Amino acid sequence: MRRILVVEDDPDVRELLGRLLQFQGFKVATAANGIEALAQLRADLMPGGAGAPLVILLDLRMPLMSGWEFRAAQLSEPTMAPIPVIIMSGSVDRDADLVAGMGADAVLRKPVLLERLMAEFRRYR
Repeated sequence: MRRILVVEDDPDVRELLGRLLQFQGFKVATAANGIEALAQLRADLMPGGAGAPLVILLDLRMPLMSGWEFRAAQLSEPTMAPIPVIIMSGSVDRDADLVAGMGADAVLRKPVLLERLMAEFRRYR
């Protein structure tokens, strides 16, 4: 079973996404911000760790470390850089220019339909 890393600061959204993805057959890891996500990935990529997730589902506007800052840090680390990222944010339209420069594999505007989200994940199975 492949894992998805959900990086989302809203605990209700994070929990809901986790449950929906688990119901769809995915194992889910979560992080409340970019700092937690980087720590999770570093641990997962260590020998004996869980390995790289199938994809990272990334919110943009988060405290401590935003999605933009996380993505820059992810791309700077060779072991993390190849992991695909799907951005899911309510500010996609407002931040279109910034989002375009992030090199994400997909960009989804919140609220997103489960069918649309699952269609994106099927690309990586």
